[in-house]
Amino acid sequence: MNLGQRFLAVFTNPKETFTGLAEKPVWLDALIIILIATILYGFLIAPYAAKDNYELMQNSTKLKQQLGEEKFKTFLEDARKKAEEPTTAGRLQQGLMAGVFGLLAIFIQTLILLVLSKFFSTQGSYKQLLSAMFHASFINTVLGNAVRLGLASVKHSAFKISTGLAVFFPKLEPTSSAYIVLTNIDIFQLWMFGVLGYAIAAIFKLELKKSLIISYLFWGLKTLVNIILGIWGMSRL
Repeated sequence: MNLGQRFLAVFTNPKETFTGLAEKPVWLDALIIILIATILYGFLIAPYAAKDNYELMQNSTKLKQQLGEEKFKTFLEDARKKAEEPTTAGRLQQGLMAGVFGLLAIFIQTLILLVLSKFFSTQGSYKQLLSAMFHASFINTVLGNAVRLGLASVKHSAFKISTGLAVFFPKLEPTSSAYIVLTNIDIFQLWMFGVLGYAIAAIFKLELKKSLIISYLFWGLKTLVNIILGIWGMSRL
């Protein structure tokens, strides 16, 4: 299958797609799609993120105490300028950073998932799993980010939107621990790691049930880390 066929098949026929990728792992073209999508999302979401950052800093008494009055004022003024006068260069920089860190995250996550899977099977290689990860990422990085961008454009905020369970609790404050927990239980992430179960089954020659357990165990560990970091980050403001 060519790239376009593989892209559509991830959504419509994941079992056959990942079985084929396990036999012939290709990932460079998928990497390019993920990189472009991440850079574009980072570029387009930047003004909303800058506005959110400025609003958070305005109400941050802890940060003010940590930096001191003068340094905080300088820091706050810089944040205000970025929020009110976003530059193309600044937005491009944010997009490129998002792209680089997004790819780095996939490479690292693939390695961790490979180690976890090796506890259950001697089959499989890093290249096979990397191919699967990039293709499965179409769900979260392309479709998921498109939905998030649409929500951000409506709410004029990148911080106050969610494609996780937090969407069912609109009265929760985005800075609250409950919101952070619920928003990290993300629909597109759950979908992505569900189809990744087909990939793990094909690559490591495992039953689908066991593959899904491995996939969602990894998702759970990753999500737990994100929740801890999110709550810790809010506690510093």
